Amino acid sequence: MKKISIFAGLIIVIMCLGLLTACGGKSDPVAEAKAKESEFLLGSWFAKEAYVNGETRDPDAIFGGRCQLYFSKDGKCTMSIDQNRALVDWTLTDNGVTLTGDDTYQITFPDESRKTIIATIKGVDVLLEKYEE
Repeated sequence: MKKISIFAGLIIVIMCLGLLTACGGKSDPVAEAKAKESEFLLGSWFAKEAYVNGETRDPDAIFGGRCQLYFSKDGKCTMSIDQNRALVDWTLTDNGVTLTGDDTYQITFPDESRKTIIATIKGVDVLLEKYEE
């Protein structure tokens, strides 16, 4: 009986050590810095203006309905144009954001505040503003 108790105690100690090593992973400072830098982008962005041949136009009239981008933490962006939706990948770059799916879209930041973005969608420059609750 004493041998069984010692053996059971040893198993418990080994299992506890295994749990401690599994939970004690190191964080990646570069990944954490990138995630923090891109927090401003997360959420919904709605089209406010569209620019065609130097003229300001209503984006809803150009696209046949509302134009919206939704950025999520997992690196995905839902592009909604009227009733059509596409799920694309997004990557923060030095110059802005790149959306990659069936097509590639470039997004730039027109000013330092990063409260607006300009996306070129179907050859039209679209100014989008972040939805703030």
